[in-house]
Amino acid sequence: MKSDYYIEPIVINTDTLIPSSASDNMWENRKNAYFMYDTSDVPTCSIVVQGYNRLNKTRYCVECILKHTQDVDYELILVDNGSDDETVEFFQSVPYRNKKIIRVTQNRGIFLPFKYFVNIFKGKYLIMIPNDVYVTQNWLTNLLKCYQSDPKIGFVVPVSSNVSNLQQVNLDFSDFADMQRKAAVFNQSDPSKWEERMRLISLVSFFSRDVLDNVGIFDTAYSHDFAEDDLCVRIRRMGYKLVLCRDTWICHDHNLENRDPAAYQASLQQGRAVYGQKYHGLDPWDDIINFEPTLLEPLDAARLPKSVKALTVDVRCGTPILEVHNRLKRRGITDVTSYAFTTTAKYYLDLQTVGAEVTCDRIDFIQQHYMNDTFDVVVLGEPINTYPMPIRLLQTLYSFLKTSGMLLFKVRNTDDYRAFLRSIGMEVASDPDLPASTPLNEVLACLKLFGAVDYTISADTENLSAADGQFLMDKLKAANQNADQSTLNRLCVKDYCIKAIKR
Repeated sequence: MKSDYYIEPIVINTDTLIPSSASDNMWENRKNAYFMYDTSDVPTCSIVVQGYNRLNKTRYCVECILKHTQDVDYELILVDNGSDDETVEFFQSVPYRNKKIIRVTQNRGIFLPFKYFVNIFKGKYLIMIPNDVYVTQNWLTNLLKCYQSDPKIGFVVPVSSNVSNLQQVNLDFSDFADMQRKAAVFNQSDPSKWEERMRLISLVSFFSRDVLDNVGIFDTAYSHDFAEDDLCVRIRRMGYKLVLCRDTWICHDHNLENRDPAAYQASLQQGRAVYGQKYHGLDPWDDIINFEPTLLEPLDAARLPKSVKALTVDVRCGTPILEVHNRLKRRGITDVTSYAFTTTAKYYLDLQTVGAEVTCDRIDFIQQHYMNDTFDVVVLGEPINTYPMPIRLLQTLYSFLKTSGMLLFKVRNTDDYRAFLRSIGMEVASDPDLPASTPLNEVLACLKLFGAVDYTISADTENLSAADGQFLMDKLKAANQNADQSTLNRLCVKDYCIKAIKR
């Protein structure tokens, strides 16, 4: 006789499950834990399209998926996020049998539907596509080849139009038909074009099931902006790589479409503040998006051996380390060993995620850590004259170089427009980094004394508005009638970037 309190238990049938084998490889363990289930009837991918109004874009987005995803088995999950047009009716008419439709009655943000379809998708991989993204020939095959090439890869995205973070490629098409023709030529799988990154903007979000199960979904602490930045941190800190696939291009048909600029800026500020709270003072822009294109450009043509040993100093969370690898990889140099020295403890963990051997100490003690080492490339991320003893540091870094080794560093411009405005009596905030009064010519003179046989100088300039530029020019003319555009250009230099070669 059953008790009044009796209920039927929830039965979890494990009779057919094959226990995963133990391993000291965490990536294998994660995959094995998933694949002990029977996946014989599981599609390779679950493709989710999320639409909110803009029916014309939604229609073309889905049409592109149907047309250009012929070579991969997938289910299609169509999400109407509270549209007030005929989006649901269109989803019902989509001619694809293996589809699901989710309808949200009122738009409460782009992340709310994710909580639902993340529990119902069946594929080994989950791909999320917004309705203003149009896929192209070979898009999914190429991304899968990259993802499956290394168990340590946890997140991949293609390049596209209308995107920041140095992920944009312009194909200069005249219409969508021309766009698809040019994309078909562009989309040729090429592992040499896969770049590891610290952060990715995910116009197309691509996860394997085991990565998603272990990393988790978007953090709802973010209303919208910086949620994907946060996801990238968590993926890296779980031991996975983020890869930008420069062999695959998609179209991002994006415009602001009545976006309130004030609300957008408020969202950015809120998301940035949440990121800083969560990661104890790390900044998603200043500490992550330091690609240093001017500083690292000499790597593109430098004479370097096939096996490169590189030291980076104070490169914040580590983006310049990956950029060294990516730039050399484009030249066919893939054997790169990286060492990282940081004077700031908050960067230590993230530096470890980019494959470097990391040391954290005061800059005064850097020589003790590398006195028996020499390097082909040495990169200093912060301007050398922001350190207490810049010439001594310069000599130390130069001493780390092998013969013909390359030193890349910056010198903060101490005679910039701020100094000029202060000289004519205007109140202007000082440089927060408080650079020493070591001018560029003194640094170059010391390089000659150290024995540098070759050095070149380039400049990183301030991004001033046209109005600010005109204001500065007017002040210059008032102080010196002979002032011209070249005078203004010198004042707008933020940092001088120096390449020095050791004799």
